[in-house]
Amino acid sequence: MKGSIRQRLCFRSVWLVVCVLAAAQLYALDSTRTLTQYAHRIWGQEEGLLQPTIYSILQSHDGFLWLATQDSLIRFDGIHFREFEAAAEAGLRRTLIRSLAEDAQGDLWVASLGGGAVRIRHGLDVKRYTTKEGMPSDDAFCVVPDAAGSTWVCTPRGLVRIGKEGKLRIYSTADGLPGNQIRDTCIAADGTRWVAGLDFGLGSWDGTRFQRAAALRPGESISALQCAKNGSVWAGTADGAVEINRNGIRRLTAGDGLPDNEVLSLLEGPDGTIWIGTNDGITRVRGNDLSVYRTRDGLSHSVVLSLYLDREGSLWAGTKDGLDQFTDGKVTPYSTNEGLVSNDAGPVLEDNAGRLWVGTLGHGLNLFDGSHFRALTKKDGLLDNYILSLQCDRSGDLWVGSKGGLNRLRDGKVVASFTERNGLAGPEVRALSVDTQGVLWAGSNRGLDRFDGNRFQHVALASPGGIVALNAGRSVRLFISTDSAGFSYLKDGKELRYSLDVTHPVVCSYIDVDRKEAWLGTNGSGLLHWKNGVVTRLRVKDGLFDNRIYSVLRDDAGSFWMASSKGIFRVSEREIDDFSSGKLRYVTSIPFSTGQLRFECRSGVQPAACRTRDGRLWFSTTNGLVMLDPLHLAGNATPPPVQITSIVVNGQRREAQPGLHLQPAERNLEVRYAGLSFVSPEKVTFRYMLDGFDKTWTEAGSRREAFFTNLPPGHFHFRVMARNADGVWSTNDAALNFTVDPRLYQRGWFFPAIGVLIAGIVAAIVRFRIARIRHRFDEVLAERSRIARELHDTLLQGLAGITMQLQAVWTKLPASKERTMLGEIIKDAARCSTEARQSLWGLRTIGVGSLDFSGKLQKLVRDAADRGKLTRLLRLNPVSLADSPEVEYQLLCIAQEALNNVVKHASARRLEVQLDQTPGQIVMSIKDDGAGFDAQRPRFGHFGMIGMAERAREIGANLSIDSKPGQGTTLSVVVPLKRPARLEEVDAPGKVEHLIG
Repeated sequence: MKGSIRQRLCFRSVWLVVCVLAAAQLYALDSTRTLTQYAHRIWGQEEGLLQPTIYSILQSHDGFLWLATQDSLIRFDGIHFREFEAAAEAGLRRTLIRSLAEDAQGDLWVASLGGGAVRIRHGLDVKRYTTKEGMPSDDAFCVVPDAAGSTWVCTPRGLVRIGKEGKLRIYSTADGLPGNQIRDTCIAADGTRWVAGLDFGLGSWDGTRFQRAAALRPGESISALQCAKNGSVWAGTADGAVEINRNGIRRLTAGDGLPDNEVLSLLEGPDGTIWIGTNDGITRVRGNDLSVYRTRDGLSHSVVLSLYLDREGSLWAGTKDGLDQFTDGKVTPYSTNEGLVSNDAGPVLEDNAGRLWVGTLGHGLNLFDGSHFRALTKKDGLLDNYILSLQCDRSGDLWVGSKGGLNRLRDGKVVASFTERNGLAGPEVRALSVDTQGVLWAGSNRGLDRFDGNRFQHVALASPGGIVALNAGRSVRLFISTDSAGFSYLKDGKELRYSLDVTHPVVCSYIDVDRKEAWLGTNGSGLLHWKNGVVTRLRVKDGLFDNRIYSVLRDDAGSFWMASSKGIFRVSEREIDDFSSGKLRYVTSIPFSTGQLRFECRSGVQPAACRTRDGRLWFSTTNGLVMLDPLHLAGNATPPPVQITSIVVNGQRREAQPGLHLQPAERNLEVRYAGLSFVSPEKVTFRYMLDGFDKTWTEAGSRREAFFTNLPPGHFHFRVMARNADGVWSTNDAALNFTVDPRLYQRGWFFPAIGVLIAGIVAAIVRFRIARIRHRFDEVLAERSRIARELHDTLLQGLAGITMQLQAVWTKLPASKERTMLGEIIKDAARCSTEARQSLWGLRTIGVGSLDFSGKLQKLVRDAADRGKLTRLLRLNPVSLADSPEVEYQLLCIAQEALNNVVKHASARRLEVQLDQTPGQIVMSIKDDGAGFDAQRPRFGHFGMIGMAERAREIGANLSIDSKPGQGTTLSVVVPLKRPARLEEVDAPGKVEHLIG
């Protein structure tokens, strides 16, 4: 039990530390600005917002912005709005969602009317808490996590606490609650839990029991509740906002500066600022100072239902018709909201006392002391309210040129007026300048005038047209720009003309008298850089933001700031110099704006911008006055989180889940990601790399998709990083691991298997082919053997018999011519018999060509035994005579003749054949148990024994025949070998076959 308590206390401490650190990382809006000076942006249905009525806003730990709307839960990444994927499963589709919260574990909690409370873990795991799970009602107004890991849910039938284990504890009037209809709850700095009811006002819990708080009016309903860090508690009611602290109660109403008494939402900023959403706009409360923003200032709708501050310091307001964002813009606007008499701003100038003067086009002159504007008009002595030019002289007097003439002001009051009666050439004083001698020059619509101390003297110029700009130099007394292109200057009392290759007049200039350089802005021909008598022209095609330049200012950091028809932008002085010298082909322009406010700088006034002594730059625009501080530009230093939102495979959208496998046909992959910086989200840029495919980072610019086609099979690791509009990269990249499965032919075993298969098929084909060839060859050989056998058994044996008969006749003839002729015939017959026998050797073969001698002999014996139905006994040692084909042939012929005699003449029952080999000879014996014969008396007309003897002699063999009548016959052939016959198998046992017929 003690361990459990320690763990609980430890968890609370860690949770509080995390909360403090998270709060410390939050940025607050600049409280010195009014709400109307913040950069403001609206997202509505035209911008993709699915449902514009927003009851709650939350930024989750992964950086996404979640919106609770009238009928769905929406996730926003700064560019795209997307409904929660599992909305149907969570019961949140077509459901009014009232409250959002995130607990210490990073789980998202959702309260809805009709759907109860829902916990969403990791964006996928959904757990619902409704009446089926023990909730007193399916209507939930709020969800508020605490430090102990529990989540409190407000319902119309009591307050519910959901523990970490999911157990529910319901608090009702039985536990001291003044009522069961709970609207909101929060924990004050002292640990007290406050509860707001729809029917009882406020209640508090001391840790054991609830009790009614007597801070509000009896029966007063509360619509919003906020516990502040200073210990106070704020409550929103239908009659203003109520602050409860140790000093008492303070109620703010419309009489105190609220735009409306009905308070709908409350929020405390990191700096202690209280934000109040009412039925008619937003109010910021800092102490006793209230600042208001209404629909007339640009709010999307008067009813502000929710407020939220994100990590970058942006204030988000959910209204009845859109999502509003307020940020600290890089520029600070001043308009009628800040007290400017008119937004039609004209010339702007700082006087010698450090006061800022702003002319307007039709509403007189404004004096700004840093906090408030004071107006001077014709009622105060100005000749005209349409102010065109301003200039201070050496005495500190302010000269004001207007459409009606020229006024001189001293200490903020008009002391003199000058018109055409006082020497001015024209009524419209467009430009003023004081030269190095202290002389005031005035340029009007009709020419140039010089002030002699009492009146103006006209100066005739060769350049036609009215004056548009004047500027004094050091060696050059005065630079003069007229309505025509180019400019002239006065030097040593003479007017000199300088022609420029431009078509538009020069309307402003910045002159560096020490470096003898000038930067000239034109009304349509870009920027001109004059150095050492050489003029270089920069235009839009060279990187300039705009070709219409109304004013040029330089800051202390080496940048030129320019007022143009598209707004304010800056260019590095070094880049301009490098462009002029040919080192660069383009310059980089950095534009500045404020939220959705797109303003155009004012043309036709002098000066259209000025730099005050504190380094701030002031620009006259068509929508008021704009100020920026180059030394203190508000940069967004928050690294943007980056998330992979989804993937698209072959056109089908999928959730980006770990362990993704792509099938072989799924080769078109699109990875979608988001950089979660909400300050200028369209300027967020990305880079990505696919490990295993890319070798370097791919700079994707602002594109939020990466496309891959025809990926090879393998394992891949996709990484993406984001950079916000101020160049700060995300600290961690977002990653996705996935595998592309190979096609069948891309698997590692495929080609070896195909090789084996092909080899097997080829081998099978070859074997089949060889078998067919062998079969056909065997058929051919069999036919040839048959022919050879027939020829041997008929022709050769007949020829041999004829030859022997002739020999017998020859031996009986006496010596005579006939005997000699018969001898020659016998020799020819013997030669023909030999040649025929050699020819028959080429025709005859025994069995399959792959058989050795032993095999061929075995086949002869089998065939003979089968024909004579004999019992056979074979003892054949493996002998090959492939190297002695003549020997093999003659032995086979001898064996064939012997076997034929056994079958035809012996009437035998048993046949024994033996084949042996010794190192110097081969012994073949054929024995039968037949009738036998007298070997010494061969029968007349039978020449088989004689043929066998002749064959034996041809191969040098010894033939012996042992036979007696009635005792069978044994034939033996001994063949001497010049070299040993080759054994088919070394040490192989002999072939022994015993077949009983």
